[in-house]
Amino acid sequence: MLTIENLDAGYRRVRVLYDVTLSIGAGETVGVLGPNGAGKTTLLRAIAGNCTVYAGRLEFGGVPLTDKPDHVRASLGIAHVPEGRRTWPSLSVEENLMMGAWRLPHAERRREANRMLEYVLDLFPRLRERMNQRAAVLSGGEQQMLAIGRALMSKPTLLLVDEPSIGLAPIMMEAVMEALRRLRQDQNLSIMLVEQRIQDVLDFCDRVYILSRGRMVESGCTRDTLTRESIEAAYFERR
Repeated sequence: MLTIENLDAGYRRVRVLYDVTLSIGAGETVGVLGPNGAGKTTLLRAIAGNCTVYAGRLEFGGVPLTDKPDHVRASLGIAHVPEGRRTWPSLSVEENLMMGAWRLPHAERRREANRMLEYVLDLFPRLRERMNQRAAVLSGGEQQMLAIGRALMSKPTLLLVDEPSIGLAPIMMEAVMEALRRLRQDQNLSIMLVEQRIQDVLDFCDRVYILSRGRMVESGCTRDTLTRESIEAAYFERR
């Protein structure tokens, strides 16, 4: 589904990623681990079209992405749940969710938006109770649910989730992870998860890539290849 080869990316003149190669298959869950500053967020932004790509190949569903702006990538089925959630604070929960349905074909937008809205509210019952409240008054966990729900409203085939645990109590993070597990079963989504909670990533994902200093230093199936020693080596940059 998603293929990345020899990717160099960053921000204007600041290069963050170097020669990164990875892939995600249909319905697969892939995790990205690494220390702070390793380039994990930049990787998701490069896929979503929110940073500069200097070199390499990005292809999604057979379509080259390198010259495609972010809204075109979204229309192809890529949804990005950014670090920090970035909901619209002055809009209600319902308005935030419906903003995510913009890419649905006009002829079926109302029907499909209503169907996806019911799915999201079933997935996150707390949002149903707060539909008329402004996003600004939600707790951090509720805002994270809202950010994921907004992304789902576009009916994506690839969901990019960046650091969902930031600022969340453990019980709220478990609710978010349970929702992601259900999404994998119900929607047959491909999911790329960037997360600092290593055990959550290992338990949830089919495969894991480890970044260090902007380079891919390790990859493998979570149960077969990766060891605590290899993960620690990447995090503490013992290379």
